[in-house]
Amino acid sequence: MEIVQIIWLVLLAVFLIVEASTAALVSIWFCAGSLVALLISLAWPGAIAVQVVAFLAVSIVALLALRPVARKLVGNRRVPTNADANVGKIGKVVREIRPERFGRVLLEGLEWTACASTVLPAGSYCRVERIDGVKLVVTPAEDPSLAAG
Repeated sequence: MEIVQIIWLVLLAVFLIVEASTAALVSIWFCAGSLVALLISLAWPGAIAVQVVAFLAVSIVALLALRPVARKLVGNRRVPTNADANVGKIGKVVREIRPERFGRVLLEGLEWTACASTVLPAGSYCRVERIDGVKLVVTPAEDPSLAAG
């Protein structure tokens, strides 16, 4: 086996390992390019320029042709969690929330870290606008017992 063939084989292995170790399609295009270059090197070991051009051409064509399809299949799908069910619910502030400091909110029997763009004193009520990581992002809300009556 010639050195150029070993190089293409090693590159193919590296790209395959990178692809296998990630959840997204990041190097599959280069796997295709290095495989074609390896096959050319088996037929013409001295044609290094042809191999490099073939590697680049196949990699670019594979990237341009398959990336849109891969994006649709893999995509950046957001997976809803049980915490997302809390959006829109009313909680009670148990530790004051300030824009520069997190507070705590009691929501359906569980205490959450929360942040807000306004001051919410302890004892007041708040509405969950969204979940940011493990924190609630809240806004002021009316006492639910007043709204019901």
